[in-house]
Amino acid sequence: MEINTTLLREKFIIRDMESDGDAPTVAVSNRLSLPLHNEAGNLIDTLIIRSQNMHHCIRMAAQITQNFIDYGPLFSRNTAFNFQEACDRAYSSYDKLFLLNKWIAVYHKGMEIFLSGTHHPFLNVIEKCDSKNPSNYDQSIKIAEDTFKKMGRKVSISYEANIGMVASLKPDIGRCGLIYRGTEKNATFNFSAEPKEELKVSPLLCFDMSAALLEGLQLSYFVGTINDKIKLSIVKKLSSLEKQTERALLRIEELNFELDVLDNRLKLRFRPEKPEFSEAITDAERAHRKFYKSQN
Repeated sequence: MEINTTLLREKFIIRDMESDGDAPTVAVSNRLSLPLHNEAGNLIDTLIIRSQNMHHCIRMAAQITQNFIDYGPLFSRNTAFNFQEACDRAYSSYDKLFLLNKWIAVYHKGMEIFLSGTHHPFLNVIEKCDSKNPSNYDQSIKIAEDTFKKMGRKVSISYEANIGMVASLKPDIGRCGLIYRGTEKNATFNFSAEPKEELKVSPLLCFDMSAALLEGLQLSYFVGTINDKIKLSIVKKLSSLEKQTERALLRIEELNFELDVLDNRLKLRFRPEKPEFSEAITDAERAHRKFYKSQN
């Protein structure tokens, strides 16, 4: 089975052209299109996964993909695929405690077929519009504007998108490029994975590797920033933020263990090199101190 997909970090700005001075509506989301092919290479289904966080989007894709490989098409079986169970597996104990606004949504043929949490309703509109012209996602913006116009509202929709992950997964080799928000600018790295234990590269393992790296880097930025705020007495010791930082460090330890397990199961090559969470924490502390000095 081959998978080629891109995760986008999206931002929609909807302006009411007939209102006077009202602030525009903003809808943000991570979006991953997941094509599912059978062993013959025929496209069976395409699902769209949206979420608040990149690693949740990727982990949900991993759960769906592995289930499709094991049991076949999701919508033509006696026992329906359990999206809620997959969603629960996508969330860590840290997520469940501290990410109170987290959400995951899954779409099929323009319809929302699963939702955990709450997202901006405009995302449902854009998916319905995309289903009308699936080969040209950018055209969905124009279709959405026309849809609002038919409803008696004249709006202008601006669209911004940045790539978070590009994945090309084949049985003999998987390649993933990851882009994340660095301390001062976006940073990029990629890895290739070849089979070690199994005869084929597992999409599940490649997705899990990508999700663990992105989640760890996000947590490292949070930990480093709060660490420096504690040193500067901006955040008090024994505060809720310090307690969250301690739990984040435990989660980073879990992710390092997960990455070590994946490293033992795959032949991995990183370019330029594999990110180290401890270094990312130090970089975040340094960046926050530089920002603080520039503002004071």
